[in-house]
Amino acid sequence: MFFFKIRFYGIENVPKKGGFILLCNHQSWLDPMFVVVPVNRRCVFAARDNLFRVPVLGWVFKVYSCIPIKRNHADIGAIRECIDRLKNNCGLVLYPEGTRTRDGKIAHVKPGFTLLAKKANVPIVPVVIDGAFECWPRNQALPSLDGKISVQYGEAIMPEQIANESDKEFMSDLTQKMRKMQTELRIKVGRKPFDYSSKTNDDHPVIAASVQENQKVPMIKMMKRKINFYWYFLWRQFCRIFCRLYFNPTAFNTHYVPDEGAFLLLSNHQSFLDPMINADPLKRQCCFAARDSLFTIPVFGPMVHSFNAIPIKRGQADLTAMKLFLEKLRDGYGLVLYPEGTRTENGKIAEMKAGFGLLARKANVPIIPSVIDGAFECWPRQQKLFSRGKIYVTYGEPIPASKVAEMGDREFAHYLTQILREMQRELRLKVGRKPFDYTETETTPDTFINLGKI
Repeated sequence: MFFFKIRFYGIENVPKKGGFILLCNHQSWLDPMFVVVPVNRRCVFAARDNLFRVPVLGWVFKVYSCIPIKRNHADIGAIRECIDRLKNNCGLVLYPEGTRTRDGKIAHVKPGFTLLAKKANVPIVPVVIDGAFECWPRNQALPSLDGKISVQYGEAIMPEQIANESDKEFMSDLTQKMRKMQTELRIKVGRKPFDYSSKTNDDHPVIAASVQENQKVPMIKMMKRKINFYWYFLWRQFCRIFCRLYFNPTAFNTHYVPDEGAFLLLSNHQSFLDPMINADPLKRQCCFAARDSLFTIPVFGPMVHSFNAIPIKRGQADLTAMKLFLEKLRDGYGLVLYPEGTRTENGKIAEMKAGFGLLARKANVPIIPSVIDGAFECWPRQQKLFSRGKIYVTYGEPIPASKVAEMGDREFAHYLTQILREMQRELRLKVGRKPFDYTETETTPDTFINLGKI
């Protein structure tokens, strides 16, 4: 009241009893404080998990029972906790835009919150905050303490109305409703309303930011790509020399890898050497997936990142990594993945995990099966350092995206497992090694994790 001359409208629309969800636009860091000042009910907040690690602030969040949530992930634990709080008659404050506004406008709200309202059977109250962006825009380090804030609480949307619409329709309707509330609020307090007449990428803050960045600094982006290109091939040349000295690798059927256009290379996983063994024989620039914990290692982490590695969280549906994979594929890169999920225990090829089929369908790119043999003997997972040996790699005929589309994720994972095992058998016979015996399967397709459905 003292610093921002804050005014509230429509507070009578907040339910007097039972759980409820306050869905607010997001203008500044001060929004959680503004939205609950006039609400005489217990409210809890969902905040991104990395804020809980900030000294003092993280302690405050815990004291006030805030719920940590992973952004861009299907955080099942956070969803369950939110539903429990709602069923215990708390108010839950959410910001469905996902991030603070860049220009004061209300972006298109993201999906997910309707599930909470349906599961907990509670109403949704749309809330519009105006003036906070002028007090503390996202590109400003500290707030200005001479602003004027207005907060409008809209009419509650009951659970029956939420259930009658699809998520897509409800999100579209809610976005329009909140923009209309913002327009009416700005007119009421004597401000010029925002213009939402033209539909642009401003509806999506991430797209808007990337478009704006591309328009401003195309030359810098081109230079970064050039530097990355030369750095990658310098690193690859070093890896070739290293592999030639210690493993003398031999590659077969490299002609199956396309000379241009994106592709998804799916390989068995025998050792930490596999990314080098897969990529060294190819003339193409590739990118790789690596577990996120590797990127926290001093020196090694930034170096791995500079070699086009993408961090991925193991054991969960990492939507951020999936988006980065699609972005790299759409840029024409080759993407190298290891769908077994971890290194082999005995040199054999384990059943592939599902999920990469969804990636191939989304990107509409061919899949190149690849088999490495001999890397397990050079560096088994129970051995701390590698030893000299002979390594082979072979590439299989491309599997078109249309083939992936014909089968479910589990079915295709089993199909790929059989292809890789047959390729491994032929490779070991070709180089004079005894093939592995797969007559007794160690796992079944029922044990797959269907990442696509998650």
